[in-house]
Amino acid sequence: MADFAPGIGLSQTLRQEQTLSPQMLQSLALLPMPILELKAHIQHEIESNPALEIPEREFDTPSIQTNSDQTSYDDRMDDADSSYYEESSHQYSDAYSNTYSNTYEMADPDTSDRFNMMLENTPSSGKTLQEHLMDQLGETSITKETRKAAEMLISDLDANGFYILQPQELFEDSKLSQENIDKAIKTIQGFDPNGICVKDFRESLILQAKLSGMAPEDLETFTAMVNTQLERIKAGKNKEAAQALGIPEEDLETFIAILKTFTPYPGRNYGSDGETYIEPDFSIHNKDGMLQLDVNRVGIPSLEVSPDFTALANDLKGPQAKEAGKYINGCVKQANLLIDQVNLRFKTLYNAAVAIMDIQRDFFLYGPRHLKTMTLKDVAERIGVHETTMSRLAQSKWVDTDWGLFQLKYFFTQGVSSAQPGEQTVSRNVVKDMIKEIIQEKGALSDQKISDLLLEKGIKCARRTVGKYRTELNIDSSYERS
Repeated sequence: MADFAPGIGLSQTLRQEQTLSPQMLQSLALLPMPILELKAHIQHEIESNPALEIPEREFDTPSIQTNSDQTSYDDRMDDADSSYYEESSHQYSDAYSNTYSNTYEMADPDTSDRFNMMLENTPSSGKTLQEHLMDQLGETSITKETRKAAEMLISDLDANGFYILQPQELFEDSKLSQENIDKAIKTIQGFDPNGICVKDFRESLILQAKLSGMAPEDLETFTAMVNTQLERIKAGKNKEAAQALGIPEEDLETFIAILKTFTPYPGRNYGSDGETYIEPDFSIHNKDGMLQLDVNRVGIPSLEVSPDFTALANDLKGPQAKEAGKYINGCVKQANLLIDQVNLRFKTLYNAAVAIMDIQRDFFLYGPRHLKTMTLKDVAERIGVHETTMSRLAQSKWVDTDWGLFQLKYFFTQGVSSAQPGEQTVSRNVVKDMIKEIIQEKGALSDQKISDLLLEKGIKCARRTVGKYRTELNIDSSYERS
């Protein structure tokens, strides 16, 4: 039998993979921006790109009205296609104008000057957490697959540096291996700031302790303290906390001193300057029994590419013409890309707002007690985008209603089972409001007693769940309130 020695050869393999182009990453960065941050971003682009200019015509604020028994909005969404956020292609059509159903009017000669003054007075934000992490990722030597996973993880982090979707959900439809995902998580967790790419503030504090070089046995005690004793420490019950951990009280005080050197929300140092101002991204109001939706474009000009700047490329002569022409074409390309991205952001927001208005119609008509259970997936399926797109869109957005200002993520909530057979689940935000109301009326009740009172109201909520919601409401236990 002949022996076959190993050798070097060529082979072909066929595989399907998804890549994140720079244009796509920039689009993902625009999607979660609140309105004030978007204004600052546009201001920066206008100042740095001579190809951008503000036209004389400006969009009116889009508005639609629906009566209380209307349930279909398919006709308004025929041209909606936000697959841009899932695919590397950045094609965009004039259907955006039709989706918005805007009317146009000629602005007065001073319109552009007024918009420029507005942009100059808009507070600019610092580098965002995503930008800061992408800069570090660009300087890191890792495999192509690990880099792809890292890019997806970075886009999935909220303003605190925590997961929006847990990794198992984010990579549910991905072909990336678990090994590459784990390496990407470890890579990002090693970036500045410490304590990011985790589930919540507890995991962040533990990660910061680990990265500080804490000894394994001390890290184990510190982890137990963070996971089980923070409420006691907050209440000043250090002796009880030390006993529960099985350590001397002076050792606990040392761990508390170390804890105070960490930050529970490390991502908050990025993407903002000074005070945080809230401006709603859209509003939904009841106008004589009709729901009216208005998407906020106040202060957001409809940009266009300057024809005079573009024409410069045709007039260039001499040895510098080629380089100058390359610069002009690059500016024009970037300007067109920004225009498409801004328009698509508003179109996606509009479509999502219509879907939310339809699902949560009773909330907008009758108040918070009528909030229904609604998930990111529910809205994503209605408007034809991926669930991760909706999770990015829900970040840092606010909605103005007749019942006050609400964060967009307030409307996305899981349900609590009703005690009545056949009844729909009740939003956990509604249950939280009921728990808060019971405590205000009845005083220092135990979690079990609150659970019993909720059951009398037709809400089946276990004692442990009541305790969890009470903690989220920053309400101490009955023992600490007594």
